[in-house]
Amino acid sequence: MAALAYDLLDRRALAALRFVDATGAQVVTPVAVSADGAKFVRTRSGLAAVLAAPGLEAHESAFQAPPAAPAIGSVTVELDVRPACAELAARRFALKLPRNPDPAQAATADSLFKPVEVALLPTPRARVSGLLAALCVTVRRSDDQRRVGGALVRLRPDGGLPEARAITDMAGDALLIVAGAPLSTPGPGATTLPDVGAQLDAIVDPNLAQFASDADVAASPAAPWPGPLLDPDDIETRLAGSATAASAVRIACGQIRTASLAWTPS
Repeated sequence: MAALAYDLLDRRALAALRFVDATGAQVVTPVAVSADGAKFVRTRSGLAAVLAAPGLEAHESAFQAPPAAPAIGSVTVELDVRPACAELAARRFALKLPRNPDPAQAATADSLFKPVEVALLPTPRARVSGLLAALCVTVRRSDDQRRVGGALVRLRPDGGLPEARAITDMAGDALLIVAGAPLSTPGPGATTLPDVGAQLDAIVDPNLAQFASDADVAASPAAPWPGPLLDPDDIETRLAGSATAASAVRIACGQIRTASLAWTPS
């Protein structure tokens, strides 16, 4: 009878990452994660465990008494996240480490015992099924009508529905997906409407965006993103005040509608 062999795992995870899609569901297809000096492993539950990160070497083998330094959340590790599924966009994500190791505070957002949720935004190739509401958006530069790639597009539906976000591809196109849109909403004069109002805008970092003419897109319709991966959270945090003027649009349960936005360089 063959003897069983065991490996001794003598390091602690620094964080766990949970990847979710536009509906909030956990992504079950493979997701590759990389960062300089960091190590990752996929768990049986589909999470990505962070086993090592620069500046946190002393934390890797400290189980009973994690080091007091560096301070919680003081180290930022830039992750490049690349989903295998073409319906999900690659992105950069800023992971704040170390996480809070106190079991008594396990319910806090920065707890080591709570996975970090990483939202993977949809690409224009994402399938829209069932009762999801969706909006296809094209962003163009106002002065020359060139398509804007790398714009963060935001959709804020009425009625407390969650905000939808997406990053435009090289063709300037984005697909926004909203879950939970009602079949109808109240209208004027005691009527009902078959759709939901929403506000649409875009944020563009001119130093990161790519610009293409219609001819460029026709010649290379599936051009890959040429630069470093974009972090939608970083773009929104830094440049929220420079968003385009909000446009009123309407979305409908089970439908894919279209809209366009013009971005004016400052």
